[in-house]
Parts: sequence; C-alpha cells; structure tokens
Amino acid sequence: MRTTILSIDGGGMKGIVSALVLIELEELLKRYTGKDTVYLVDYFDLIAGTSTGSILAALLLCPNDCNRPKYTAKDALNLYLTKGKSMFQTNFLHKITSLGGLLGPKYKNTAFSAALQSYFGEVKTADLLKPCLLTSYDMTTRNSVFFNSLSSKKEEDRNFYLASAVLASTAAPTFFPPTCTESYGACADCLVDGGVFSNNPALCALIESLKLEKTRELKDTLLFSVGNVSSSKTYNYSQVRHWGALRWAFPLLDVLMDASEQTVDYQLKKLYSILGIPNQYLRIVAQVKENVPAMDDTSPGAIDRLLDIGNELVRKKHRELEQFAHLLIAKSKQ
Repeated sequence: MRTTILSIDGGGMKGIVSALVLIELEELLKRYTGKDTVYLVDYFDLIAGTSTGSILAALLLCPNDCNRPKYTAKDALNLYLTKGKSMFQTNFLHKITSLGGLLGPKYKNTAFSAALQSYFGEVKTADLLKPCLLTSYDMTTRNSVFFNSLSSKKEEDRNFYLASAVLASTAAPTFFPPTCTESYGACADCLVDGGVFSNNPALCALIESLKLEKTRELKDTLLFSVGNVSSSKTYNYSQVRHWGALRWAFPLLDVLMDASEQTVDYQLKKLYSILGIPNQYLRIVAQVKENVPAMDDTSPGAIDRLLDIGNELVRKKHRELEQFAHLLIAKSKQ
C-alpha cells in the first residue's frame, strides 16, 4: 500500500457523527503509536470532503504558521458545537419572505461565511498540508467542480481561498444561496453544494489519488470513507403518488443524497473485492430508523441525539477502526 485516502460525506449538522469517528481514529493512533498528539493529516495522503465533509477536510488540512496542522478532529467537533447556530442562522423577516426555503434560500450565509473566515483566514487551497478534493457544482456550466491543491499549485487562477471553497461546497440548494467567483466585477459562475452529484466523494477521491506520483495502481490504495447518518425513513406509494413540486422539495434532496452515498459504497466494495483487497476499503456510517435530526437542526436536543448516534457508532465499529488504525500505522512506517 502506498496511498492512503480519507473521504468525508456531506450532511450538515450530521457532521458531528463524522467528527466523532475521526476523533476515535485519532485516539486509536495515539494509543498504538504512543504519541501525545496525533494529527490525521500525517496518516493520509489525500483528504476529500463534500459539503459538511469539506469543512472537516479543510480543518484537518489547514496549516498553522509553522506549516503543521492547525486543528485536530476534536477541534472540528468543537466547530459544530460552538458555531452550529451560526451555520444555520436566519431571522424572522427572512423566514417569512423565503417561506422557510420555498421562495428563496432558507438561510443567509453571512454569519457562516464569517465563521469559516475566522477558522481559515487567508489560507488558500495551494497552502494545504496534503492534496485535497472539495466538491461543488457549477449551475452556469452544468459541470462538477473540484477544488484541489494539485491544480492550485499549478494554476494560480485555480488557487482559491479555503473559506471560499468550503462555502461553495456547502451551498446546499434550498438551504443556502449559491456562491460565485468574481471576474471583472461580475460572477463568473454559480456554485452549489457538491452533494447534488457526490454526497459521498469516496469514488471521486479514489480517482483523484491516481494523479499522485506514489499511486501506481488501484491496489496501492487504502481508502477510509466516513459517512454520518443514513436515514431509514420510508415513503410508501399512497403517500408519494399525489406529491407535487412543493411536497417533493425537501424530501427529494435527502433521498438523492442517500441514494448516491449507497451507490458509491456498493461500487467501491465491489471494486476492492474484485481487486482482492477488500480489507483496504472501510466505510463507517450509522443506520438509524427513527429520530434522525434534520441537517439544519441546531437545537440542544438534536445535537445531543447526534452525539449519542456518533458515540454508539464508534462503539459498534471499534474493531474495524482498530484494524484500520493498524493499517495506517504500518503504512506510515514503509
């Protein structure tokens, strides 16, 4: 194995669950290496994220003044616990004029943008500690957009401020307004959440890893895909048969994201199995049947529920995480 990849799903506040998984991996690496502090970026060659996953990826990759990691996974969890409300901030007037997201974005992104700026400052994608892949989608060109440090280092016009790249990757339709990159005083594009095409960016990350010099073939890769909560909520025929655009508006995004996550997971399991290396792919996600908080629910009860789901997921998947930690340590010694 030569190339280690970390991929993190989208899901709004459900990123709390992903952060808890990453914290557990940090703790296991700390325990088995005997180090006082562990940074995940030292064990992964490429980190990818969509939407809330792009926040987590950016935090893990962000350098400090000494070109070492500025944040740990615990710091990432703290962002959700302390800044969650500012991510999904609105006021009464905006709520009325947007009809809760039906006639306009449910939330403004002003406070969220300021929070990202406070964490990332003037850092650009070319400055990141390891190669990255943050997804977005351009509604103007109808093309997928990948913010990645490899391109950023080669082409200055693709070297974006990290805060701006994350804001684009998290611009979920109906929840947030799109973002754009300005050219000659006008918006040159219309960027929305990468979850519209790849809420689980693991397959995109695997393909991106082939650009790395150390990756000679797919068998060289070790891939860790971190999900959050996959809802088992069902809709029967009698419910859905009369739905129009209004009734489909909010369930549709959730259903499409869940479907894309499951499809990518299935494809990667098959691929790694055919290659004869099924142990080099691990996906962690919680399957929950009921009481799953919405991606924009920042209430204390919702946060407590997500913390419970994440801690239970870590407990159930402890053995798999232990095995993966040993693989990462073995690879780091090669």
